[in-house]
Amino acid sequence: MTERPAQRTPNRQLAALIAEAGFSNAGLARRVDQLGLEHGLDLRYDKTSVTRWLRGQQPRGTTPALIAEVFTRRLGRRLSAQDLGLDACAPVYAGLEFAGSPEEAVDIVGGLWRKDSGSHA
Repeated sequence: MTERPAQRTPNRQLAALIAEAGFSNAGLARRVDQLGLEHGLDLRYDKTSVTRWLRGQQPRGTTPALIAEVFTRRLGRRLSAQDLGLDACAPVYAGLEFAGSPEEAVDIVGGLWRKDSGSHA
């Protein structure tokens, strides 16, 4: 018998923020792709990608940080990947430019520390 894959938990945090921001799934995907281009990344997300994230699939690489930045810009308040119910990794720009505020610096350093400490567990 083959085992069934573990059931994913729907991401209610992300769903609530999508509604608050007034994004469609396609609109969020488009903004993530555009922000990726700003950081030299060629991303190809679409509404199906966002549907998978809402169903509990975790985006890979730096995408959680990009999604958080999209919401930060839209809602006008700092949000982390964890605030969106996503696994975090270091933002694509971490260490490449100065943080805009002490709070942002703490967020970046904390994310780097969590990423590093998780790799040694």
